[in-house]
Amino acid sequence: MNVVGKWKIAAALTVNDQFEQVWKTVSEMAADPEVDPFDLQMFDSLIIFGEDGVIKTAIKIPEDLPQEEIDAAIASGECELYAPGLMVVEKREWKEEDGKIKFKSGVEGEILGEEVDPWVEIIPLENGIEYGTFRLTRADD
Repeated sequence: MNVVGKWKIAAALTVNDQFEQVWKTVSEMAADPEVDPFDLQMFDSLIIFGEDGVIKTAIKIPEDLPQEEIDAAIASGECELYAPGLMVVEKREWKEEDGKIKFKSGVEGEILGEEVDPWVEIIPLENGIEYGTFRLTRADD
């Protein structure tokens, strides 16, 4: 599967009242009054898989964010501009290995004495991919 290109979040893995993990679509999340508006902003992000092995997460720049703060964040390396109105707030590595596509989760070390593999498989789905706790679909250009 070729993952290079732009993707959008279609669903997120959440925990319900019975402490079970369940997938909720972006529209279900938006309709839930308990979901923080700041968190909803994340669901409007663009996930870009580059041919260079880098995954960029770009979010819309809030309209009320002063230009001085944007400039300061860019100058500090905290983010970078991707396109007009979009800033990259996270970068991760991805690779293809043994026919599987994986991303570097950032989790390293040991859990219960077992070494953690920082590379997590991206699962192909019928209409997209499962990337960590998100289900992604191709974004329109």
